[in-house]
Amino acid sequence: MGTGGTRNGAGRPGYRLQAEQTLKVDIRLWRKLGYLVNGQSFTWKWSRGGQVTGSIGASVSSDSIRLIYSTQGVDASQTIWTTSTPCRYGGARTWFQCPCCRGRAAVLFMRAGRFACRKCQKISYTSQSGSETSRGYANYHRLHALIEAGKPKWQRWATFQRLEDRFARADERANMSLLKVIERLQAGRY
Repeated sequence: MGTGGTRNGAGRPGYRLQAEQTLKVDIRLWRKLGYLVNGQSFTWKWSRGGQVTGSIGASVSSDSIRLIYSTQGVDASQTIWTTSTPCRYGGARTWFQCPCCRGRAAVLFMRAGRFACRKCQKISYTSQSGSETSRGYANYHRLHALIEAGKPKWQRWATFQRLEDRFARADERANMSLLKVIERLQAGRY
């Protein structure tokens, strides 16, 4: 009698919340848009498919940003401290300071009504969450698109040939992965 379910020994969690599915605030974008001015207040809106999915008010001070929002019908606010690091050729780069781990982060994600960094929120990117098979197919399709486009005029032939070799290996791995899935289906182990 077997133990565990279909993911027994898979090595990766079955499901984690995906970064692409969450509301997030990006301090790099806010800086680029000129919002990070001391004393400034602004409203930020999230949308998906042309529909507004959420909004947040922000008040900027010299060393923090106060976020005012509503989550599940309850008004909430959170003060996020900011820090900066010097850039190599002058200027400074501004970061959020994660309220949980106090680490620097360019992006904070909302989960359970609070903002924190991706690691503290236990959020992964879609590309990190797939099975070995799905990651292999994603790599195959990415390389296939590059090969189909042909060699760019500026690219060296040696570089393009290495890309073709990588594509051939990815194609072989994708085919082997498909064969393993077919064998499991035939054996009734899926």
